[in-house]
Amino acid sequence: MKKTVWTLLFAAAFASCVDTKQKNLTASQIHAQADSLVGARMEEINRQAMEDLDHRIAIEVKAKADSIVAAKTGHADTTKKTPPAAVQSPLNNRPGPLRRRPI
Repeated sequence: MKKTVWTLLFAAAFASCVDTKQKNLTASQIHAQADSLVGARMEEINRQAMEDLDHRIAIEVKAKADSIVAAKTGHADTTKKTPPAAVQSPLNNRPGPLRRRPI
């Protein structure tokens, strides 16, 4: 009895899934859906970009202002970093190909 009920239940569920027909969308409907999806995502991206900009401006303006003040007062600029010395990798120190000496 239980198997029959479960079989009928699954058959009804399967039949309800199969009977749905997909609508054919016109080109204008496809463009409208795409524009709505892209528009929502673009708003989120723009909002995030503005937040990042507000955060970075505070940092960069302070460094720029310090640089200008240091230039006006004649103090040495301590914000510039010297480039690191060239690093020798073990690959650069390998000897060339082995050659046999003439006999």
